[in-house]
Amino acid sequence: MARNTPLAFVAAVLAFLLSVSYCSAGDAVFSSDGGRVYLISDIESKPAVEEIDLNKKTIRKILLTQLDSSDSLRGITCTNKNRFFCTTAKAVWSFEPESERLTKMRDAPTGVSFWRIAYDPKMQRVFVTTNDREHPIFTFNDPAEWTPVRMRRHPYPSSLAFAANGELFFSAYGDLWCGEIRTDKIDEQDDFSIAAYRCAPLATLETQNTTPAEIGVSDIGVTRDTVYLQLSRMGGSGDGWFARLPRPRLKRDTEGEMEMFYQPKERLPIYLKALHSLETLGEDSRAGSIGVSLDGTRVHYVLHDKHWLVTNGKTEELHLHGQ
Repeated sequence: MARNTPLAFVAAVLAFLLSVSYCSAGDAVFSSDGGRVYLISDIESKPAVEEIDLNKKTIRKILLTQLDSSDSLRGITCTNKNRFFCTTAKAVWSFEPESERLTKMRDAPTGVSFWRIAYDPKMQRVFVTTNDREHPIFTFNDPAEWTPVRMRRHPYPSSLAFAANGELFFSAYGDLWCGEIRTDKIDEQDDFSIAAYRCAPLATLETQNTTPAEIGVSDIGVTRDTVYLQLSRMGGSGDGWFARLPRPRLKRDTEGEMEMFYQPKERLPIYLKALHSLETLGEDSRAGSIGVSLDGTRVHYVLHDKHWLVTNGKTEELHLHGQ
């Protein structure tokens, strides 16, 4: 019986975390100049991207004809050079809004599915999450390059989000984690790894002989001072809320290196501060579509079927019209 326990645990964790990603309302990203927002969407159940022009207050849908109607986008990101990349379960794609075209960049390894995709503006690298326990994250600067990222002990991070200074936030077990990507040289090759800790225990976990009622972090956006969160039902549809909390500050030593917290007397105050500062903006299982500009000054999100834009802390509803 004991020999089967690790396998059962791994399977449970995998199903748990992938359900968090899948139930997210969808990903969104700003263009590099901050003037447009692109959201994962659909047209009559066919995969599409919505483009919002923030200056003209217009919105249009771009049908992705290169994808089968049974396929769907799982993530979208944009680099500082305004290059867009998307993920489906079996491929990483480049996306050109002007030509409305997807171009396949890389297929997923056999037996592996891609999930989210995120851009680190400090390292100027793209990161892709997968369902592979051995290689849960890959990174590239050029799509021809493909480098695994080490993550020990907790192999299924979800909803990666980078701040403008390169600090990393993600969901694991439904909770909010924060940290950074570290690089070392091994055999003259760059070696990437995640150093992070749980900074906000936000998951509502339970067990009962019914469908799950658990809720955890499913989408993340990080501005200069605030973390926006969509918390959704894990393992089912419906139920969820949209929230924000002051951005946790990583503790650093005199040389600027991140310090990890080990003792309960150091870690518990971090949890208490995060929980006391959490502000619920509304109950809405379909909220999300969080996108943050590269400089961290603007954030877009959807709440109660309305588009919202926050600029330097000031929130306004976007009244959009078709082109």
